[in-house]
Amino acid sequence: MIEEIIKSRRSIRKYKPEVPSMETIEEILSLSVLGPSYASSRPVEFLVVTEKENLKKLADMEMFGTQYLKDAPMCILVMTNADTVRNWVEECAIVSSYIGLCAVDKGLSTCWVNVREGETQDGRDYQEFFKEEFGVPKDHKVLTIIPIGTGDERVRRREEIDIKSKIRMEKY
Repeated sequence: MIEEIIKSRRSIRKYKPEVPSMETIEEILSLSVLGPSYASSRPVEFLVVTEKENLKKLADMEMFGTQYLKDAPMCILVMTNADTVRNWVEECAIVSSYIGLCAVDKGLSTCWVNVREGETQDGRDYQEFFKEEFGVPKDHKVLTIIPIGTGDERVRRREEIDIKSKIRMEKY
């Protein structure tokens, strides 16, 4: 079953307008934090965005790369307190990956927008943007924005990878 989920997970940028139920989102997020976590600390937190005005703010962060977010039914910001979590990037990345897999298992689609570093169209640092526009605490950092919903696009099937060309034994 996990093999099929991994093979079928794709980055989707077009969604049907129906907003997933909070019950389903809570199930996905509950499972996503069960991945590897330093000392089982599970420090990752989420900000769920569903209001069209706020989705448009996320979409307008960049001129091209985030515009599709305005049509997503929901986005999840994945973050943690970067002042107290030394490996905050890894913690958030693992959870973000698990969200994608758990969403597929629930019949939903996602994508991953990396917002660790960069500037918005109006010149604000991404992290300052999240603090000013969404009230994210000053000691927190957002790693990803994950749009989530029922996919409304067809994507090519992923090609198989010759894994043997990527494996080294003992020394490179």
